[in-house]
Amino acid sequence: MANLTYTMYINTTSLSPQSTVSIDYNALGDRIGTIIYSIIYMLGFIGNLLALITFSSNRMRQISSSIFLLILSICDTIALITSLWFFLADAFSIQLQNYSALACRFRTFFAYVFMDLSSWCIVGLAFDRFLRTEIPLRAKIICTPRNALIMILIFFLILCGINGHYFSAGIGQERGGNRTTAHCLENRDEYPNYYFFYKIIWPKIDMIVFCFLPACIMIFCNVRIICILRRQRRHFENVGNENGHTKITNIQQTLNGSQTIKKKPLSHRRSIERQMSLMMSSCVIVFLCTTVPVTIYLILLEQVIVKYPDFARDNAYYVFVFRILRAIMYIHFGCNFYLYCLTSRIFRGEFLQTITCRRIMINTNQDATTSFVLNKIVDASNV
Repeated sequence: MANLTYTMYINTTSLSPQSTVSIDYNALGDRIGTIIYSIIYMLGFIGNLLALITFSSNRMRQISSSIFLLILSICDTIALITSLWFFLADAFSIQLQNYSALACRFRTFFAYVFMDLSSWCIVGLAFDRFLRTEIPLRAKIICTPRNALIMILIFFLILCGINGHYFSAGIGQERGGNRTTAHCLENRDEYPNYYFFYKIIWPKIDMIVFCFLPACIMIFCNVRIICILRRQRRHFENVGNENGHTKITNIQQTLNGSQTIKKKPLSHRRSIERQMSLMMSSCVIVFLCTTVPVTIYLILLEQVIVKYPDFARDNAYYVFVFRILRAIMYIHFGCNFYLYCLTSRIFRGEFLQTITCRRIMINTNQDATTSFVLNKIVDASNV
């Protein structure tokens, strides 16, 4: 995906004058891209900021899943900032790569590091929910906020190493000599080995790291979670049918107040788990729907479409499709907050409590505290 970003710059700015098309795909791509990016920025920056504020609260930071979502909102914000590069080109025809090759390298490096890290934060979230479902007892020790931060730090360092080649001299050239503008393209003649790596090997690595491997892990974790939950549900239904008298007795004891303290924390924790799993599933689905199309298209473009005999003539159309799919991909970085609000009553309640600065006085027991607060949040969201 990364190397075709620069290839597309060449194709969109140097189309053959003999090419005859009935539609000006370059201008059409500018208009559609401007509209899509404007909507994404208007909703995305606001949503990511609100998500950041919500997950930064003391209560949410005590849950490992919230740590992944907190870092995810930061990564999404940075990814949107780096996409301004394309928005300025579409809306105002400002080609920033013509001003500084070094700035272009920095932008590209941070763009792909935080786009990749966003994907792997969702992977960490899916794996966290998987562990809590697969090994719930040991998960209390493994799935902690501290371990979540350690995992994210490891992801970040690995991704910096993978994308570090963007600072290579094989990419870009500053202004000077006979050049009046800089560029951020591959230097094929001066660095043929790097050019081969960048054009042939790197696209496959980038697609695996950004999309394919995260998608496989997310799908596996979600399928496994669904299977485990269904098995547990059948087990509890069978146990409930065999112990109907015991259930009636427990209800009577609860009404009398003898089991209120023991049962409520358990039911609230289960509610938390269900809400977090639903949030995670929605993030995974949107990730797959927005990133897989552009990834598959780039594979087809490199391996199949480029071999078409009419590729040079229809080049403007293929570039147009790429630009639209790339803009759609950035929807993933701007919609997570709204997914949280739609799928989780707990998040809605916590968000409302955070922005209104409400406080609830409760006892000092940690489990009871978390359960009571989240129960109040759920009740408030139903009003």
